Amino acid sequence: MVKKFMLLSLFLPLCLIAQENNSIAEKGLLRATGTISFGGMTKHEQTNIYLHGVTEYFVSNNITARGDIFYYLKSGNKQMLNQNHQLFAGSSYHFSNASNLVPYVGLQPGIALTEANFVVINGENNVEVSPLISAVAGFNFYASSWFHLFIDGRYVSGKHLSNQKVIGLDEFRLSFGLGFNFNVLKGK
Repeated sequence: MVKKFMLLSLFLPLCLIAQENNSIAEKGLLRATGTISFGGMTKHEQTNIYLHGVTEYFVSNNITARGDIFYYLKSGNKQMLNQNHQLFAGSSYHFSNASNLVPYVGLQPGIALTEANFVVINGENNVEVSPLISAVAGFNFYASSWFHLFIDGRYVSGKHLSNQKVIGLDEFRLSFGLGFNFNVLKGK
């Protein structure tokens, strides 16, 4: 009986919030998140960990301008890169804002600041700026007008272009967490 009461007390507020008719995800909303992101490289047995920040602005009820930044923290035992910081800018399409659960897809070009983890014979730094492209998909759950929960999946494609060795940067990433909302249009 206690388990049923606990489950009811946890999920009842979510159901009540979902019954509201006012849409939070609409033109003028600015959302910001900060989280830890995990990525698995497709061509190498390596898992990467990043600090991930997102800023996204609804230019219309369904279209957003979005910027993402990834600060590379570390990898597992087989570290191929000393640096892999990335910056993306693009847009996303949000399928429905009739409920508080809003799925989206997006496309973002970007750049990576990468440094390979191998011995350089001539003593030069092997830090490179590499072009990237990324497809992103996920869900936002707008729990109130000032915060939301999110889950974000992404595929990144690119290469560390170096004189010594080319390293593929292709990677699947997962991010999730809590974000904050700001309605920047004053008419609301």
